[in-house]
Amino acid sequence: MTLIEQIRAEGVPTIFGSEVFPSNVLEEIANETGVRYEDSLRDDDLPGVPGDENHSWLGLMQYNFATMIEGLGGQAPNVRAVDITSPIPDKADYPQ
Repeated sequence: MTLIEQIRAEGVPTIFGSEVFPSNVLEEIANETGVRYEDSLRDDDLPGVPGDENHSWLGLMQYNFATMIEGLGGQAPNVRAVDITSPIPDKADYPQ
């Protein structure tokens, strides 16, 4: 069984990739199988901008986890509801 056939047989709803390192291969696999290609998972680029409560490692993990749950057909309101506010204000400069 080829990879394409296996993805179809398993009913995979989403193929995940990275926003930082887009993949033409993953995109083509998604096109050939008819599944969604989600290329917004974050590797090291924090969400939001410095000063935002989600601009943290916890914000990155929350975003990725919720995105994967939803991409696989679930719902993630409890993940999104987790308070990720840091008790210590982030005043660092993060040059991009």
